Amino acid sequence: MDLPPLSQEQLTAVVASAKTPTELYETLSDYESQACLLSMQKGKHAELLSLYYSTYFFSNLLLDKTIEARLTTQRMPQELLQNDSSLQNCLTLLRAVWQRKYEQVYKILRELPWPEALQPIVQSYESHFQEKTLKEVSRAYEAIRPAAAATYLGLDPAAAQQGDPAIMQKFIAYGWTWDQEKGLLHPKPIVDEVPKKDVRLYNELSEVMALIGNRRS
Repeated sequence: MDLPPLSQEQLTAVVASAKTPTELYETLSDYESQACLLSMQKGKHAELLSLYYSTYFFSNLLLDKTIEARLTTQRMPQELLQNDSSLQNCLTLLRAVWQRKYEQVYKILRELPWPEALQPIVQSYESHFQEKTLKEVSRAYEAIRPAAAATYLGLDPAAAQQGDPAIMQKFIAYGWTWDQEKGLLHPKPIVDEVPKKDVRLYNELSEVMALIGNRRS
């Protein structure tokens, strides 16, 4: 089925109608050839292309496709990338996400100037990043100081260390426990299950690693 022509109105409709991040990503992927053709018209459609590529970039991040997000920046019209503030912000964000600089990620999302049309997807990614990081911390720590946990989640470390009820409630709502006497948060353990369709592959990889280990010993 032919896609409607790419326009700001159509792009807004695509974002609004997408039921999942995957659906958004796939639809925007289908539009990349149209964006490429528009980019060949020098000096035209800059605002539309900026919005399209910025949205497409965030659709990658919402699926944790960090490598694909990086490749997307390489496929963008390079002249536009070098001169457009939104796309430059995307590059800055990508570096922070890639380097796992949590505080910087939140700072970029909250403080850099993002166009009004991008605000919903920027906020969606902030929520996604916070949720993802919360799970990572839950896997990595049995106990953690509130200030450290708050830093990971873009919250106020000083207020968290003082046991701010609003901040503590965010952790408690996720199943964490708060040991006020010891000043420690205890994350809810997360057990990752291997999907059934991946069990055979997982077992095969385990066998290969075991063989490698035996050869080395």
